[in-house]
Amino acid sequence: MSGINYKKILSKSDFKVAQSCATKLYYLKNNYPSANDGNEYMEYLAEGGYAVGEMATLFYPDGQRIDNNKGIESAIAETKGLLQQENITLFEAAVLSNHKVAAIDILEKKGGVFNLIEVKSKGYDSEKASLKGWEDHLEDIAFQKFVLSEAYPQAKVNTFLFVPDKAARTTIEGLNALFELKEFELHNGFKLLNIEFTGDPETIRKDELMTLVDVSEYINGIERKIQHNAKLFIESLLDERKMVVPIDKNCFKCEYSIERDSDCSGYQECWSKIKEVEPHIRDLYHVGTIGGNKEPVINSLIADKKVSLFDMPLDALKGKRGDRQLIQIENTKTGTEWAASELRAEIDSWEYPLHFIDFETCTTALPFHRDMRPYEMSAFQWSCHTIKHPGAEPEHTEWLNLEPAFPSFAFAESLMEQIGYSGTVLMWSPHENTTLRNIYYQMEEYNHSNPALVKWLEYIVKFDSKGTGTLVDMNKMALDYYFHPVMKGRTSIKVTLPAVLAANKSNRTINWLENFEKELNILSKGEHGVIENPYKNLPPVELLESAESVNEGTGAMRAYEDMLFGLNKNNKEIKQAYAQALLRYCKLDTLAMVIIWEHWKGL
Repeated sequence: MSGINYKKILSKSDFKVAQSCATKLYYLKNNYPSANDGNEYMEYLAEGGYAVGEMATLFYPDGQRIDNNKGIESAIAETKGLLQQENITLFEAAVLSNHKVAAIDILEKKGGVFNLIEVKSKGYDSEKASLKGWEDHLEDIAFQKFVLSEAYPQAKVNTFLFVPDKAARTTIEGLNALFELKEFELHNGFKLLNIEFTGDPETIRKDELMTLVDVSEYINGIERKIQHNAKLFIESLLDERKMVVPIDKNCFKCEYSIERDSDCSGYQECWSKIKEVEPHIRDLYHVGTIGGNKEPVINSLIADKKVSLFDMPLDALKGKRGDRQLIQIENTKTGTEWAASELRAEIDSWEYPLHFIDFETCTTALPFHRDMRPYEMSAFQWSCHTIKHPGAEPEHTEWLNLEPAFPSFAFAESLMEQIGYSGTVLMWSPHENTTLRNIYYQMEEYNHSNPALVKWLEYIVKFDSKGTGTLVDMNKMALDYYFHPVMKGRTSIKVTLPAVLAANKSNRTINWLENFEKELNILSKGEHGVIENPYKNLPPVELLESAESVNEGTGAMRAYEDMLFGLNKNNKEIKQAYAQALLRYCKLDTLAMVIIWEHWKGL
């Protein structure tokens, strides 16, 4: 076998992209720039797939791993040869049939029966036993079955998911840390990752954290549709033809809407017959919901080539969400900042000291400790800026876990010690409330005794919609009481901060940015002297070949996991650089809240 033309071969990852939008298959195969192009190692780490995938193989001690390091053609040939045996289990088997190739996580052959096992790090709840939300993964399995059944038409193929069970608790202490990432280099200089399990495989096999879910019935129900779609996709590849899908509201989330070291943009090609305008209707707050899911107004406007923000018919805007949409349209048209009278009244009601807090958390597929479930939240960092009295300068405090241990109880205890029961505690979105609520329940589940912490959490946390917790959500305030055209249709802190900086009249804000750290000035100004988004001025981790930008929440989580569980966990220099980047990022989050408050109280 030689000379496979990969542009005319449909892999399971190609199929997944094409299922989301057939036009994207053309862009993928022709290397158009995509927002999904990034640090693959960090993606791998963040998903937790490396550990779950390796753990799954431990349940099949006689399994043989196909050597994929020599290329796909070698892997296909090796798989074909080994499957001539009557009984065998293969890891990462590669099967080719009629311009389709499937890489199968675990393939168990028992005579004329194949058990096709897809390993996923996503958690499955065996108590609920529902496959809702698994549709994409199940279509992936159906594609693999199609390829395998064509290659071995006489065989019976059963299909399974092998996944962490969120209803189960591990019996193993330090499970997460038993899987170590190792990097090795091939003779051509290309670096690959290898996972090393350092524990006793028998303890893994006795543990009940993983569950095997028979999905054969579901797959049988969708396989005809999957086969039909796969054949259409292959025809387009063989003809080198772009499949044209009508544009609609879903295109606004397309990963091919960027231009990166290339003159081509998939998004622009799809929209070439509609003149690009500003402000664009895609930026309207919750634009896809206007008119309902069955007949969204935005799709009709796109069909009529009306994509200006001002093309939206005002009589289609309904309810509280419609009020926000109308405010956006009217104030964008006039280029004006808007603030409701309730904004100042809310701020004036706050009691000092003011505590602006932000948390960083992560969820890992494999638990830290015995008796924990998969995907339990761990809180690893907080930042707090405190204004002690009117006119006072903000004082910053912070906490970051640097040990590979469950950090949430120490996290909450240190925060309680810092802010106590005094003043007003402010957050941006309910994430902080959710985190503290989770810690409260974890204390009970894991018998962590601290009566003072229990009392404090009961005081500060809102446990349900009727609760009386004390945390104030500034994101909700932005949604209800404030708008600036720079925000467009969003209210996240990353867009609200640039908005208030565009309208800034405070010298204190300028001073805070200029003196962010002793030797770090994150103030910069663009056209017309407008203060630029300071998040872009946070330094990256320069010690890595492919630096992770710790300037948003996902990047922070990946950096944390790499620092404690990844390739760099034993590299003191990189760990120190990561820690500094994490502290700076979280500090800027709470300073951003202070800057927004500073601006709002002057309106």
